[in-house]
Amino acid sequence: MDTGLLLIPGPVPLHPRVQEELGKPALPHYGDAWIKAFAETQDLLRFLWEAPKGKVFSLFGPGHAGLESLAFTFLRPRDRVVVLDNGFFGQRTAEVLATHRIRVDVVASEWGTGFDVAKLRKALAKPAKAVAFIHNETSTGLTNPLDEIVELAHAKDAFVLVDAVSSLGGIPFPGGRLQVDAAFSASQKCLAAPAGISPILVAPSLWEAADPKTVDGWYLNLFTWDKYQREWGEWHPTPTTISSNLFYAVHRALVLVKEEGLQARFDRHARAAARLREGLGQLGFEAIAAPDLVSNTVTCMRPPTGIDPSILARGLQERHNIFISGGLGPLRGKTIRIGTMGTQAEPEVVDRFLAAVKTLV
Repeated sequence: MDTGLLLIPGPVPLHPRVQEELGKPALPHYGDAWIKAFAETQDLLRFLWEAPKGKVFSLFGPGHAGLESLAFTFLRPRDRVVVLDNGFFGQRTAEVLATHRIRVDVVASEWGTGFDVAKLRKALAKPAKAVAFIHNETSTGLTNPLDEIVELAHAKDAFVLVDAVSSLGGIPFPGGRLQVDAAFSASQKCLAAPAGISPILVAPSLWEAADPKTVDGWYLNLFTWDKYQREWGEWHPTPTTISSNLFYAVHRALVLVKEEGLQARFDRHARAAARLREGLGQLGFEAIAAPDLVSNTVTCMRPPTGIDPSILARGLQERHNIFISGGLGPLRGKTIRIGTMGTQAEPEVVDRFLAAVKTLV
């Protein structure tokens, strides 16, 4: 059966070795085999985050669960958090944090442009507990630089909370070198694993500064996860029953990342994205993101005049069995978005897509 070509910005097609894990019989979520795979997953996550001393968690839930777990664990009601917003998911982050009764100050920039550093400096003139931002904004196909934001936040004694949902495993994220305090991602993006696990990174300094007694909640409280890792680690290192098939699939995906090597993987994503942008550019498409900030995992482009993005997406699906995404927010009905994440970031995949587009424009 032809399942088509999934080029939406996640989930992405699974590698056969990852798919294999989902077809196996259910296994217990404890015992010797489980403990071995769990320990390997912890090491692989530190490798992936490039943070050998970081505390890492495989939280069972979507990426938004990762965001909320960090909010519950390290932020408190009335804390002031500066949220950088230059796209849909920057706005979403502000919305989520506001539900935690956090005082959110939004520093907004035009979609498709980088963060307004002058506005951030002004916002940090007043004390802030944290600066939250999106590393790779999928609504505009833009990668925000990490270095300067982390440096500015730390200079004002604010910790950084980074959404790495569509960047981890596809775009460099040197969490240890940059001393990123807290970050979260999602398994169905660049890792090319099934949805359902949110990898989390916490710097030791942030972890040690938090008081477990002041944390609300249980499941999304990372101190709960840490307790079970420490106290039940020899047989049952997670607080609840979790899907063994999903866990082993993500473990296998992480093994594949290690086998490929991070730099080789980053280079592969960069080549695929450049090939895609060049091909679409030759057909008259224009990138939304500034040229120096274009993403290597999600491409967002405006079609040439006279081409309706929705009709184009429908034509790709109906005539070529290729699935892409449309725009979000103010870009809805104006742009198309194509993923080059994990298994999507291959030249033959990009070429198949470009050949299909040529028949419709």
